[in-house]
Amino acid sequence: MEPFINSLLSNKILLTILILLISLIIYLILKRILKIIIIIIISLVLYLGYIHYKGENVDETLRKYINSCEKELIDMHKKKDKIDDVIDSVNRLSK
Repeated sequence: MEPFINSLLSNKILLTILILLISLIIYLILKRILKIIIIIIISLVLYLGYIHYKGENVDETLRKYINSCEKELIDMHKKKDKIDDVIDSVNRLSK
């Protein structure tokens, strides 16, 4: 692996091509993420408009969703902590 990396670093043309490919991949990923974020924002605005049209309280609906998201986030943090503990114990056993 090290000779391959050394050959890439010593050859300017290959290094330039590699940098361009990595930049292209990052650009395409960010472009997709941006599209998803825009779609989510538009959907949220349409949903809030619908809730307002129906006459429901938008603040109460948003609070309900925010509270459920906070609960999910707390659960995810707990699961992450458990996974970190397992990884630490595996690392200790492997040493």
